[in-house]
Amino acid sequence: MIRDYKETTSNGSGIPPGAKALMVLIAIVTLVAIWLVPGEEQEAPPALPEMASPPPAEQSLPLPLPPVGEGKGAAAQREVEEQGSAAQREGDTARTIVAQLRAEDTEPAPGELFARAEQLQSEGQLEDAYLLYRLAGRQGHAQAALVLGTQADPAFYTLETSILPEPDPQQAYKWYSAAAAAGNEEAVERLRQLRAHVEQSAADGNPAARRLLLQWR
Repeated sequence: MIRDYKETTSNGSGIPPGAKALMVLIAIVTLVAIWLVPGEEQEAPPALPEMASPPPAEQSLPLPLPPVGEGKGAAAQREVEEQGSAAQREGDTARTIVAQLRAEDTEPAPGELFARAEQLQSEGQLEDAYLLYRLAGRQGHAQAALVLGTQADPAFYTLETSILPEPDPQQAYKWYSAAAAAGNEEAVERLRQLRAHVEQSAADGNPAARRLLLQWR
């Protein structure tokens, strides 16, 4: 027995060789595990920047629905009718009047045209009145020609009474001359005043006034 004890403790530590080898293996595994597992003080890798979220798509406004009981075809027809009434051309009243007068006679009488033009002018329907004035003036109606000359004359022109965008001495000369040729004495005086204005404009260097003087009779 004394000999067995000596063999067991011959290594000086009193631990069997197998147990000692197992303890060494456990210690190595423990060190490796500690080395692989990051400590609490180890900094975490920086986070990736967040991607900006795309802006929301624009929401389209819903189209207005037709009234209840109205199909697409009826709605389209209604829209066309509304556009047609809104787009009614100026001068249609005058054209209707001329058509009615021509249905009664071969050609509308200048006096009747002038009377209708005066009525439309008083109602503010300048385009319609202008068309009737022109038709009467072309047929030799002196008063209608005088009105047309007045609407173009720089001395009498206003936006409230004329459809012209600005005074037109050339048109004033044309219609005053027609009225004077038809025997209107006022038109003769208007021509005299207009010429004085045109001569002054020509002296100031207005090329249109100079051209008008060249054809003045």
